[in-house]
Amino acid sequence: MLSPEKDRKKVIAAIIAGVSACIEEEERAREAVTPRRRAARAVALWPVLGREEIMRMRTLWQRRMV
Repeated sequence: MLSPEKDRKKVIAAIIAGVSACIEEEERAREAVTPRRRAARAVALWPVLGREEIMRMRTLWQRRMV
């Protein structure tokens, strides 16, 4: 026969294990439903600004404003 102290520890351990299992199951279900997002790539501004300037100059040349 187990003492009340050991019974209590076993009950607490069983409760903790059950709650942990429920939380893990919910997390797995949530991950299955929500798609994973890819990390956004950082945009390098210098190439973008350079292309914009090239396009602006081309437009000016076409209008004969330069």
